[in-house]
Amino acid sequence: MLRKGLLLVCLLIYYLPTIAWTQVNGITYSVKNEPLEKVLNDLRKQSGYVFFYTYAALEKAGQVTLNVKDADLKDVLDLCFKNQPLTYTIKDKTVLIQLKENEPVSGHLQQHPVHGKVVDSTGAPLAGVSVTINASKTGTITNMDGEFDLEADANDILHFSYVGFESQFVSVGNNTNMFIHMQPHTAAINEVVVLGYGSARKSQVTSSVSTLKSKDVANKPIPNLSNSLIGRVSGVITTQASGEPGFDGAGIHIRGIATTGNNGPLVIVDGVPRSFSQLDPNTVQTMTILKDASAVAPYGVGGANGVILITTKQGATGAPQITYNGYVAAQAPTRLPKMVNAYQYAQMRNEANKNDGNPPAFSDDDIRKFQDGSDPDGHPDSQPLKEVIRDNSLLTYHNFTISGGSEKIKYFASGGYLYQGGMWATDYVKKFNASLNLQAKVTNTTEATVSVLGWEQNGYYPTYSADFMLGQAFRTPPTSAVYYTNGLWGSYIGQSLVGEIFHSGQQVNQNSTMQTQLSIEQKLPFIPGLSIKGVAAYDPTKNFVTIWKTGPIFYNVDTTKHPYTYNQGQQDNAQPTYNQTYNQNKAFTYQFYLNYHNTFGKHDITAVGVAESRKQLYNTFSAGRINYALDLPGLDYGSSDPADLSNGGYNTMATQLGYVYRVAYAYEGKYLLEADGRYDGNYYFAPGKKFGYFPAFSAGWVLSKEHFVTENLPWVDLLKLRGSWGQSGNLAGADFQYLSAYGLYGNAAALDKKATSGLYELTQANPNITWEKAQKSDIGLDASFLHNALGFEVDYFYEKRNNMLVRPATTVSNEYGISLPFVNAGIMSNHGVDLSVNVNHRFSKDLNLSVLGTLTYAHNKLLQTFETNATFNNPNRRRTGRQLGTQFGLKALGYFKPEDFDASGNLNAGIPAQSWGPVHPGDLRYADVGGPDGKPDGVIDSYDETKIGNPSTPALIYSVEPKVSFKQFDLDLLFQGAGISSTTMYSSIVWPFYASGSATELEYRDHWTLDHQDALYPRLTGTPSSNNTQGSSWWLRKTSYVRLRNLELGYALPSRLIDHLHIHGARFYVSGQNVWTWTPHIKETIDPESVNGQYTNYYQQRVWSFGANITF
Repeated sequence: MLRKGLLLVCLLIYYLPTIAWTQVNGITYSVKNEPLEKVLNDLRKQSGYVFFYTYAALEKAGQVTLNVKDADLKDVLDLCFKNQPLTYTIKDKTVLIQLKENEPVSGHLQQHPVHGKVVDSTGAPLAGVSVTINASKTGTITNMDGEFDLEADANDILHFSYVGFESQFVSVGNNTNMFIHMQPHTAAINEVVVLGYGSARKSQVTSSVSTLKSKDVANKPIPNLSNSLIGRVSGVITTQASGEPGFDGAGIHIRGIATTGNNGPLVIVDGVPRSFSQLDPNTVQTMTILKDASAVAPYGVGGANGVILITTKQGATGAPQITYNGYVAAQAPTRLPKMVNAYQYAQMRNEANKNDGNPPAFSDDDIRKFQDGSDPDGHPDSQPLKEVIRDNSLLTYHNFTISGGSEKIKYFASGGYLYQGGMWATDYVKKFNASLNLQAKVTNTTEATVSVLGWEQNGYYPTYSADFMLGQAFRTPPTSAVYYTNGLWGSYIGQSLVGEIFHSGQQVNQNSTMQTQLSIEQKLPFIPGLSIKGVAAYDPTKNFVTIWKTGPIFYNVDTTKHPYTYNQGQQDNAQPTYNQTYNQNKAFTYQFYLNYHNTFGKHDITAVGVAESRKQLYNTFSAGRINYALDLPGLDYGSSDPADLSNGGYNTMATQLGYVYRVAYAYEGKYLLEADGRYDGNYYFAPGKKFGYFPAFSAGWVLSKEHFVTENLPWVDLLKLRGSWGQSGNLAGADFQYLSAYGLYGNAAALDKKATSGLYELTQANPNITWEKAQKSDIGLDASFLHNALGFEVDYFYEKRNNMLVRPATTVSNEYGISLPFVNAGIMSNHGVDLSVNVNHRFSKDLNLSVLGTLTYAHNKLLQTFETNATFNNPNRRRTGRQLGTQFGLKALGYFKPEDFDASGNLNAGIPAQSWGPVHPGDLRYADVGGPDGKPDGVIDSYDETKIGNPSTPALIYSVEPKVSFKQFDLDLLFQGAGISSTTMYSSIVWPFYASGSATELEYRDHWTLDHQDALYPRLTGTPSSNNTQGSSWWLRKTSYVRLRNLELGYALPSRLIDHLHIHGARFYVSGQNVWTWTPHIKETIDPESVNGQYTNYYQQRVWSFGANITF
């Protein structure tokens, strides 16, 4: 289905510009021997463009004869000015007409000095205004008094431009002294912000929202769109734990984590709940983050964790515009741990054996051969991580869009392709995106929109997980060959790293999604401002997974024979297995809107009512066979033995019904009130308890419109105080918890000599189960000063989440037979601040600087949860009253010293005994924090557990993004950091020889010996001791970091080089992603965003790309 849909979209992309533009927007015009001025006036009416010229410039123009049909404006103008002494330049929707260079005009041959002053609407001088001649690069800027001086002739046109103000074109004529009034940019004042089920002017928004525009994400080498939010908007805490193709999405938390249940935000694409991470960045217009109660209340039981609104691009009035955006990139891991070589490993092993009282593991001859490489197969010196991970893997993306239209019909279409290679050649992703949006003004009061978004993503992987294979790479010591000199591959303890990656078969994940939508809006002229709208969306999603698994073979060298022989071994089952899983999801969404907006003098009223129904159908089927005799994947070719067959499947349905309202009132644009809410019902809950009501209220005061501000503080552009309070909901846990869960088992009984299945209860029902309810409060301040030279938005928020699902900490007897159900008894609070600051400054007409800074801080606290008496009654171990995910463990004091032991090797009197076997100098020593009665008892055990660190999710995220433009160059840097988080490390990354594995070079250089007692790691033992591997503060690392998340340097070709090629714009750039990372509290080579304490998850990638943005 998706392939047919993509084909249809591609055909429409090809034909639509011709249909839409030639029928409606082409220039059709016939004239004979008419003055140029008349012709230009007629073209202005047809095209909607503004024509700017001086009468002096037209004095030498000849008459014009034209006969064109459905022609492009540029082609028509080329004919107009053929053999004329004039030339033209198109800038945005303005046509500047002027004399060709060296073309004389009677009486205006000489340049003369022009002096002027530029002021704003209040008369205050404007410094840094760009003043250019004929929209060229020639010109100057105003000084601190708003004054400028330059040389120009009477035929020149001066272009005045300044950030936050409307541009102006002024003819020089005979003027030698100019006084220019610039007006504030109305687009900035009237910027529209997308909200739940509607939109509003930014100046009248009373809720807390942040917006990210397409230009901020479209060119970044980010295959997964969710990662584009990292560091770019306030109020969002994000982490990217993996760089694996197809699984590299970010974990997103709006204003932190406020629940023990589902904590992910609701995602809305074009008004409908949908996935967004695989959208093509060049189809996205805006990404809006809804944060407070007023903003999320319209989403009822889906809004408590915040909402991400995605608005996709639509067509615009104008000639067809084709754009190409693409890049080619190279990827490599950001941080790759450096492992020991064979010589270092052998030394460490021998030292460990000595500490354990065992003979050396390697002889002096072995160590010499490891060091000199004289026996590469018998005494290898391998680097498993480096030998299987590619230095540079390919990432490439290409996208074409075409847009245009008229007042009657507008169109936007897009097609894209992405290839993302992985760390090894056997994992990669191919993705195809296509989209089409059509808007038609059917009548003067009726508008219809049809949109189709789709993608097909195919991921290819080994049949072992990335975590498993990286764990094997960590485990394989350098004394075990990854590859032999003859090209065969080795193994370690029956497992082969190369075999798992390259010779284990293939897993293919095929994902296809279509997001289709039809909306029709009808204005009701009998009540001005009233309209109705209907929306229908159908979103089918399919996922098809095939796994053809072949047990890897490997080779072991036999060094007893000369020359060496290589014997084949087998990992796992030698006969292949094959499994297929098919998942289908069909989502149907229906919405009916009643919209009203009108202005009565100083009163502005907006009202929205929405009825929404949503149904989802899920189907899953799986089948598999084992013990294939043929190396041929397919269900038909496997074993026919019933014991070798498997299948399964299920289907289910989810439904939701909601009624939404939003009423907003503004008086004089400065006193703002709004009420929002939703009456929401969901299939999760028992009959009679399915519906809940979630209201919210907000208010705002635009102080900058008050006379005491405008008269006394003219440098204040905007000053708005706003606040909100409301409730929203969250679905947690599994559905149908109000019913008992049952399972089936076979051979329960024999009836009529036939075996039957039995039924048994799994979980007790809770008929009172309900949604989580969040009460949110927010107070915010928005400000802008000095014509947008400085601005900020700051919010303080507080939330109390009730009804969180927790399981009672009560043990029931085995005779009870089933587990107790979850109950709505948990309570959590969450508070914090989010802040964004922007600075804009023009140093000269060519040099501009803008800086955006963001900060988000969120701190939660468990106010009520079930926990055992062992933790609740011990203040050191109590979870209640602390952050969710707080790290607990033993408090490490350092290492035991030789003087801590008597002559017999026993601990001196007074030193607490440790419960995990004998200890020696160089072993970790822990604090005696408490005992069964809460007081130190001379024994280190679980009673000594205490808080040792913060949760792994950062409580603090911040960023600074400076952007510099100089002439044709632009530079964009995004520095992003995180803090107030920690992680507990374990496994080979900190414990040498864990699971008979290898060691890092840091462990080799910095472990405890008698001569190095302030080491990072304990003394070496053949197997990490139980005492030294207890969860403790010794293995805790603060994961604060600063990362140069993105670097981009671009160059736009001057128009004089590309105009003759009919190219409107061409920009080339180099970009880096995850360029540099600083972790001041971590000595290990790890990525701070990883939450896997073993650090065997797929490494984040550093990406360097070269790309182009071209507009035709």
